[in-house]
Amino acid sequence: MTQDDDYKGWEPTIKRFNKGGGFAGIFNYNNAHEKAAMERNTVEEWRISVAAEFALNVAEPIHNPCDPPDCYVDLGGKRLSVELVQLVEQEHKKRAIQGEDHRHGRLFMDTAWQPDRFIAKLNEIIGKKGEKYEARNLEIDILIIHTAEPWLTSGQATEWLGDSQVTAHHAIKAAFLLFEYEPGRGVDHWAVIRLCGDVVPAPADHQG
Repeated sequence: MTQDDDYKGWEPTIKRFNKGGGFAGIFNYNNAHEKAAMERNTVEEWRISVAAEFALNVAEPIHNPCDPPDCYVDLGGKRLSVELVQLVEQEHKKRAIQGEDHRHGRLFMDTAWQPDRFIAKLNEIIGKKGEKYEARNLEIDILIIHTAEPWLTSGQATEWLGDSQVTAHHAIKAAFLLFEYEPGRGVDHWAVIRLCGDVVPAPADHQG
């Protein structure tokens, strides 16, 4: 295989990653096939991260062709439903796709996150998703909110969350915030924060 052949194999991924000047990066997609591949990869990275951070040994995801949920995972012999949603400012992404550079100028200033807006955005995402599931009489075990927002890091998120309460929804048992790979953290797995709820299966009842 030549170097040109190798590049051609990666060309769709490179184009997807660079969409909008790289805004939203690894979570960009152009069609249903790319979307499904992105979702599988994201859940797999979440699985690796929760094993490292919370000692949760989650099995490999199984794609659900009739979503929701997006997929299923097994944890402690229990089948759990998993849904994904991206934390991204769609208006900023649209401007980046139209040619604005998020690394300087007005868009750079607008993409700066502040604690109140960050917490409000998380609550908005969880609330809207929960209402959607409730309307369809669904209960989701795990909601993975994933993000590649420029100028938002897991360190900032951890500090801003602090004692702030992210509002849970009864149609969602647990929610996690997953960041793409951050080289400065010094670990191989992606950063993950548990926002609300719990996914640890309850222990079996013991008789007598």
